[in-house]
Amino acid sequence: MSMWQYMAALDGYIKANTPDEPGKLSESEKDDLWDWLQGG
Repeated sequence: MSMWQYMAALDGYIKANTPDEPGKLSESEKDDLWDWLQGG
């Protein structure tokens, strides 16, 4: 793996796991989505 590939993977991981990023679901939104997926 090149340095560029590693940095791209790291950047993606950070963006996916940073709670400050806009667009992340709140806990209530997660619960609502889970209820909907379960058919409730």
